[in-house]
Amino acid sequence: MKTWKVFILCVIIGLMAVPAVSAKDEYAVNFDKEDILDSAGKDYIVSPCTENSFDMVNSIRSQLSTQYIIQGQTITHNVNVGSGVNYLEVDLNWGDTSDSLTLSVYTPSGSKLGTYYDNSDGSVNGRIRINIDPSQGYVDQGTWKFKVYGESVSGSESYTFNAALH
Repeated sequence: MKTWKVFILCVIIGLMAVPAVSAKDEYAVNFDKEDILDSAGKDYIVSPCTENSFDMVNSIRSQLSTQYIIQGQTITHNVNVGSGVNYLEVDLNWGDTSDSLTLSVYTPSGSKLGTYYDNSDGSVNGRIRINIDPSQGYVDQGTWKFKVYGESVSGSESYTFNAALH
């Protein structure tokens, strides 16, 4: 029950609730409680992660990318998920609180799980860290899309995107 331990840890440290933006009514993220998101017949729990290190050691595979983004630009990161993946750990880090980036998450079927902001984990620190857990079974196989948007950027901003499959 590794996913529940991470979720409980995030709740215990007192994270603030930040609802996600969604194109469909059945998707709603509220970090005050267990967040169940239905996608192609599978429920997902999206929870903020505030652990200090990204857990690449215990991941099946990790994808790291460094990019530059400007105001109004969207850069899509595709992550191919095979069989047997228990959960996804996603980390978008630009470290500059004077600029603002957002992260939108799409399942392989194209359903939008939500749009996340710098304060989604209760802290404004130039970083968005979330875990995506199916409520049962494994993460859907296929290409997950993670869209990084330059919401408010002065000049250009460098960032790293990392998705670890566990």
